[in-house]
Amino acid sequence: MELKEKKLDSEMIYKGKIIDVYKDKVLCPNGHESYREYVDHCKASCVMAKLPNGKFILEKQYRYPYDEIVLEFPAGKCDENEDPLVTARRELQEETGYKANRMEYLGEIYPTCAYSNEVIYCYYASELESGKQNLDENENLEVYEYSIEELKDLIKKCEIKDAKTIACIAFAEIKGLI
Repeated sequence: MELKEKKLDSEMIYKGKIIDVYKDKVLCPNGHESYREYVDHCKASCVMAKLPNGKFILEKQYRYPYDEIVLEFPAGKCDENEDPLVTARRELQEETGYKANRMEYLGEIYPTCAYSNEVIYCYYASELESGKQNLDENENLEVYEYSIEELKDLIKKCEIKDAKTIACIAFAEIKGLI
């Protein structure tokens, strides 16, 4: 059975700094025409960073679309043509002050596959060295440390809702890192 749709036409309906919004006309496998609206988003990286004490670094950060403080692993968008590993190293250092001497690729996720083409690359960082935090001018966050047991408990209680953070923990567990 054929599942792939064919793009017939595409219209950009919004151009932004980090997202563009499109409305595409498609031909469905069953022969019907339809429309797909989606957000074109740059790729990003997320870092599950393990401290020498065995705990993991998380951030509390206000997320405007949800109007709430979100607990999540350090992450950020890739600059144009930037390798996601470079992004992961940069974001970890900028947001937490830590530099990772060891980084392991965990996998990649599609956080919102129904309406966005965003891809987030997940990494596991260890052998950390502390340094100086260097936040962007529009960035405000607090850094915390949690054990893996505490993280799993926070997920069970729906206090961690961030998809990339939950995915990193799942990847790390499947790969035997935690």
